[in-house]
Amino acid sequence: MKRLSCSLFLSFSLAFCLIRDAQAAEPDLSTTDVLVKHATVARALADKLHDQPSVLDYGAVCDTQVLRWTEVGMTAGSNTLSVPHGWFQARDAGKLIVVAGAGARGENLSTKIGSVQSKSQITLVDPAQSSVASHQGYVAYGTDDAPAINAVLAGRSLPAWDLGELHLPHGVCGVGSTIVLPGQHDAGPFGHGQVTLQGEGRGVSWIIALAPMRAVIQEPAGEHNQANLFDLGLDGSGLADFGADIQGGHGGLHRGLYYNDNRIAGLHLGTIAVNPDGTLANPRSWYTNVWEFMVQQSTITADTASVMPSGAPLFGILNSAGDSHFSDIVIAHVTVAGVRDTGSAHNFYNAVHAWGNPRYEFWIRGGVQFSNCEVDGAREAGVRVDADGLVWMGGGMISMEKGQPRGFYFSTSSGHHTILGPTIQAIPSTAYVVTGPGATISDAIIQIPGWSGTVNKQ
Repeated sequence: MKRLSCSLFLSFSLAFCLIRDAQAAEPDLSTTDVLVKHATVARALADKLHDQPSVLDYGAVCDTQVLRWTEVGMTAGSNTLSVPHGWFQARDAGKLIVVAGAGARGENLSTKIGSVQSKSQITLVDPAQSSVASHQGYVAYGTDDAPAINAVLAGRSLPAWDLGELHLPHGVCGVGSTIVLPGQHDAGPFGHGQVTLQGEGRGVSWIIALAPMRAVIQEPAGEHNQANLFDLGLDGSGLADFGADIQGGHGGLHRGLYYNDNRIAGLHLGTIAVNPDGTLANPRSWYTNVWEFMVQQSTITADTASVMPSGAPLFGILNSAGDSHFSDIVIAHVTVAGVRDTGSAHNFYNAVHAWGNPRYEFWIRGGVQFSNCEVDGAREAGVRVDADGLVWMGGGMISMEKGQPRGFYFSTSSGHHTILGPTIQAIPSTAYVVTGPGATISDAIIQIPGWSGTVNKQ
């Protein structure tokens, strides 16, 4: 077979291939040798492309369109949706769609596009259950990419994809069901093999929910090597309970993520159940089998004006893991707690900025260490502690005038706490350290600038 002449310009990835023989129809270039700039070894093109497999290579199309903060009109009982600044096309018929506020009780409506009348008006398969007339509305619609992505991760794709790195493109992949990560046990030559899902940049590559689901992405329960997620966004569209639901395993790393617009929490670790008010469903529950998990340089938030008009999530991080690390994270716009840590093994939080107006910014069972973290507003307390072993170093509490909050609130008798150096603003020093009814603090070291040294009771 005659080898085609092909000029390849490669830097970190294949930029383009100019096929000089324009007469050939769909030429097979898989065996063509390519040479990366300044490299010394030529490799077959098929092998080189295999180094960076994308979900687009396995059937995902990632064509979801997101219209946020736009004018939207829909009447309860009607199937007609008006989006004056939309750009619907005939080929959009049959795609999944989300309309914020048009569901029951003002929640988000999830259905399909029935037909397209114009670029600004479409007919939905299901009628609105609530009327929407908003200039800051939210509509998202697209192909369901979940079957294609899940087939790749489960090894059902042809050709089968092996353990390694899978890329998301620049754009939005809409899903009608949860993306399920593979639970790999003792994979790789050293027993630490992990799947990595890699986006093209923070805020650039997205997976968003287009239907109700437990989580946008889920890690299975049981002992295994957790997956890594880098430089992507997970948006629940006000339909998913969680952005990422990590039920088991150890050693995973999430870096450069957005966990946005989820009903219960952006990030969920473990399987310990909590009630909607944040209390444990089973007070005897302990930590679950999630270990040595890490999150870095990420944001957890919700757009309650456009995407979630019916209300903010309950939590930012809901965590029953152990020996896990969280650093350089911003958490905003929740109702109960920015961080709800229910584990009984040590977790570590560094430079976590929780802000908004929840009941608590940090609510822990005990045995948790914080360094240089910030409370930025809270209705009841900046930090609530329910058991032994709080360590809080540095950081501070600001914007505490949003209610009548306390600084550190110890709900029950506990001890072995260390609090050193946080600055607290906008509340009286008598509210810096407070205990619940009948509760006492023992074996504690507490040094807060301006504090009188008196522990007050609720």
